[in-house]
Amino acid sequence: MKGMNKIKRGKNFRGVVSYALSPAPHHMTTPMVIGGNLVGITVDELTAEFVKTQKLREDVTKPVWHNSLRLPVGESLTNQKWRNIADDYMKRMGFCDTHLRCYVLHNDEAGQHIHIIASRINVLVEGQLYLGKNENLISTRVIQDLEQDHKLTRTKGPSPAKQPQKQRKLTRNEKMMQVRTKEKPPKIVIQEAIDAVLTFFDTITIEDFIHELQKQNISATANISSTGKMNGFSFEHQGVAFKASQLGKAYSWSNMSNRITVTQPKEAVAPESIADKENVSNPIEVHPTATPTPLTANSREPIRSRWLQWIPYLDELIASLKAVSSTILNPLKSNVIYTAIRTGNSETPEFPEVNSQDSARKPQFKPL
Repeated sequence: MKGMNKIKRGKNFRGVVSYALSPAPHHMTTPMVIGGNLVGITVDELTAEFVKTQKLREDVTKPVWHNSLRLPVGESLTNQKWRNIADDYMKRMGFCDTHLRCYVLHNDEAGQHIHIIASRINVLVEGQLYLGKNENLISTRVIQDLEQDHKLTRTKGPSPAKQPQKQRKLTRNEKMMQVRTKEKPPKIVIQEAIDAVLTFFDTITIEDFIHELQKQNISATANISSTGKMNGFSFEHQGVAFKASQLGKAYSWSNMSNRITVTQPKEAVAPESIADKENVSNPIEVHPTATPTPLTANSREPIRSRWLQWIPYLDELIASLKAVSSTILNPLKSNVIYTAIRTGNSETPEFPEVNSQDSARKPQFKPL
């Protein structure tokens, strides 16, 4: 059984009702109303009943809801069987008994099918509106369930045309379990659900992708490294977990990344938060004479240099090196630095004049 490629919504009830009930040369029988919860059977009668619901919510621009259910070529059902299937379909789609609708039967060479025309406005619950979020995806899943529950011919689900890689086949144990339980193995359920989501959404965020699978009782976990790089998904259904590699190459992140967008990549933890946590769990004992450099809340300084600022006497050592015009890469002799530290003189020591030939010799400075 198939539905329309896309469920349609419209502004005018008369137009869709007239289309459904109008005879056409390709019809093998005259279209007729076979079910629903409306009293009328003609275009005028059905339109009048639908318009009453429209007046309850004049702010709704598209109150019309329209879809069809089609059998494979050559198959047919009784009117009662069609009513049962249509009622079950509408219930699973989220419609209430107080949402007015009618079922119109068409019979042609392409296959017997019904048109379902409904009002999105609830006639009893204060004009409550049927929203139908992601209804095309839900409809595909519901139709597949109806085929199984009503013993209909099982048709192929959405074709993963944009997933060229093959699915991983069932193992021997999974095949035996399928025969024993007469139910789809969790691997097949997950594969079909992912294919359905990626078929109906050209692009989808990670959050929405996980949410859509949750609606089908499938848990999806995004594997994101500490650097924020997305590595793929892992899935679970009915207590059975699978890595993407166990489902097939079609479900690896390299193949799905062009369809699923990472809108909120995981940010690296700020250095100050790490330092704060470490300071709480492993407090550092600072020398009384040490004066640590103040830290700002928005500092992005590397953690290593942040810790160095707490070394006792570091500031004094740096000031002394500056006083003798020395650096770590070009140090003076140790006695010069030692003398400068003892004197505590912030000014550069005076050196005697030297000629170009003695420029490489040890500098002379005045005795203390």
